[in-house]
Amino acid sequence: MVHPSTVPAIILAAGKGTRMQAQQPKAAVRVAGKPMVARVAHAMRGAGISRIIAVLGHRASDVRFAMGSHIEYVFQEEQLGTGHAVRCAEIALEDYRGPVIVSYADIPLLTKDDIARLVDHHILSGAAATMLTANVSEPGTLGRILRSEDGTVQAIIEARDATEEQLKIEEINVGVYCFQVPLLFELLARLKNDNAQSQYYLTDVIGILVSEKRRVDALTLETPHNGMGVDTVEDLARAEKLSAGGGAA
Repeated sequence: MVHPSTVPAIILAAGKGTRMQAQQPKAAVRVAGKPMVARVAHAMRGAGISRIIAVLGHRASDVRFAMGSHIEYVFQEEQLGTGHAVRCAEIALEDYRGPVIVSYADIPLLTKDDIARLVDHHILSGAAATMLTANVSEPGTLGRILRSEDGTVQAIIEARDATEEQLKIEEINVGVYCFQVPLLFELLARLKNDNAQSQYYLTDVIGILVSEKRRVDALTLETPHNGMGVDTVEDLARAEKLSAGGGAA
């Protein structure tokens, strides 16, 4: 049985976060007095994760200062998408075999219990990948989760590509995953960047797994707002309010 303390985590903290209109990089923006990326790392530690690898890029020194010591750092020299960012951690994990957590840095209300549930479910299920999702009343532009009859993930549909019926789905992708290594890096090497932004997207790995009939599970958060991403000033204000109300641990 795999123990959570042996499972590494990759936190993606290389982005600029231009929509935040902040003076510091988005990952270093504070929620309730603590940088968002540090809050994510704290949740990982609380779940028993002892090895954390942060992928830095934009204003790396500021993000590194926000995270502090006892973190491994790798660098994404060019911001070529989330899939490319994860691939930057491949060398750090070249001798590792087993589950790995991948999380965005801008989910400040994520808790240790959310992470622990994800790891436990992934290990017990034997899935090729497990992702955290949330049911929200106003999913807006967020990616929708399509499930098969057996409950496994069939697809992640971006709002711009969704049908009118699919837009009614309230289950959305949070941006926290558990994958298997080395399978994850094998699939990342196959990603294409033939999209409007010419970037390599981590979500495309889910699409490949599904197309190859590999099992992808979705674990729904018990507290939906724990999975909210902070992209705008309005998101930040909401996160501050929820945190003050005891919305994160």
